[in-house]
Amino acid sequence: MSEEDIITIAAQHITKGDFMGAMEIFENHVNENPKDPAGYHGWAEAAMFEIQENGNFDEKGNDRINEGKVQSYLRKAAGLEPDNAEYQAAFANALVEFDRVPMAVREYKKLIELGKKIEDVDVSFHLYEAAKQLIDSIDVKVGYDRSEQFARQFIPVAIEFAILGLGFSSVEEAMEYLSTEE
Repeated sequence: MSEEDIITIAAQHITKGDFMGAMEIFENHVNENPKDPAGYHGWAEAAMFEIQENGNFDEKGNDRINEGKVQSYLRKAAGLEPDNAEYQAAFANALVEFDRVPMAVREYKKLIELGKKIEDVDVSFHLYEAAKQLIDSIDVKVGYDRSEQFARQFIPVAIEFAILGLGFSSVEEAMEYLSTEE
């Protein structure tokens, strides 16, 4: 069976909600093709869906899926294909999901640099989504008290990502539109 077929079958498992089955297929793919980022990315994405859909704690309160492995696989996929915006954004998104906001911000900034480096790569959608995800994470972390130091540190970054996500080249460019007199 071709590599494409295997990934298609795993993706079909995901669409059916069989995330664990997809993870198994992707894990086999990783073992057989350790230099293919699609296997790492697919496994981690299926794991994230499983966690979001069914939680990550077993009856004893232990993690069912190792979050470190999810991060590691997403980092590996991004490292194997550093010009792939999907892989870079997925890694950063997982970091936010696992409450590693400072690390996530560094990864989103790499995504911005990727967008600047390669004209054909549009990262605006990823940045817009990142802004919303960051704000939600920050609000939960600080109990919706945006006067907290953590919030004051990262909300401006989220706002910058939102502005870049709207297609502006910089915050300064967006401010020009806000400060124009009619």
